[in-house]
Amino acid sequence: MTDPTTAVRRAYETRADAWDAAMGMVEGWLDERADALLADADRMRLVVMPGRIKDEARTIDRLSRAATELDLADVTVDQVEELVRDVVGVKVLCKSTRDQLLLADDVATAHQDGIHLVEIRDYVAEPKPSGYRAVHALLDVDVTTPAGTTVVAVEVQIKTRVQDAWGELTHEDLYKPGGGLRPSGFHRSVGRTMANLLAEVDRLADDLAGEFDVATAEPASERAQTIAGRIPIRSVVVRSTGPRYALAVDDEGRQGLIPAFAVRALAPTDRHVDVDAFVPEGSTLEARVFEDERGLYYLPVALPEVAEG
Repeated sequence: MTDPTTAVRRAYETRADAWDAAMGMVEGWLDERADALLADADRMRLVVMPGRIKDEARTIDRLSRAATELDLADVTVDQVEELVRDVVGVKVLCKSTRDQLLLADDVATAHQDGIHLVEIRDYVAEPKPSGYRAVHALLDVDVTTPAGTTVVAVEVQIKTRVQDAWGELTHEDLYKPGGGLRPSGFHRSVGRTMANLLAEVDRLADDLAGEFDVATAEPASERAQTIAGRIPIRSVVVRSTGPRYALAVDDEGRQGLIPAFAVRALAPTDRHVDVDAFVPEGSTLEARVFEDERGLYYLPVALPEVAEG
């Protein structure tokens, strides 16, 4: 006979290498998916965090409750991962719910040798009673070991940064089963209220992200290019820079955007470019000015010499 505590301890002793290998495979796969999804966008919209192995004591507590509910007389090492699917976990943080949906849909449909989707659990569409929101993807990962191929269960949590912050703000880990504190009615009420308020923040963040995309998109009208072409060239200094745009200031103190499309038009490549790779902070460049209802733009006539070299 094997009790849950013994089974968990044996699992942690014998499965650690396979767990680490599976975790690394899933991290790498998720990074590849994010690269493909955001090939021409801000890559920081999807950040794959380092994976984690659940604390042994938490796994023992979870398995003990599961074994009691299922009236298991004998718990094996294999049943540890069958009953506790999130012993191995990887988290992806998203800037907005649109990115969360983008990745969740991709994970649900993408095919990768050795990584098999078991189930998608959408706690955004149907939040938990506590108010918890996230999308969970349950995976089975084939790992090759000296003893042969074994299957490791991995849970991927796809969360917005706001949803992840909710867990920190509500001390979720302390109040969940096995966490040490019992949630009171007050805690449940405040937690749900905070979750609802932060969900509204996520909605507003989506609206802002959409507006930002419009504001930094290439001006489509011929009028925009014609107007820019008639404006004298001005010297501007780059104050800050990033993958999608740089902020520059002219000699009158006016601050404007140097958008990615304008840099890509001058870069020695027809592929995606990161603006900061060609327009470093502190550099000076010559640019024409274009202004419309969305903002003020500096359209370079040449890239800084430091970038060209």
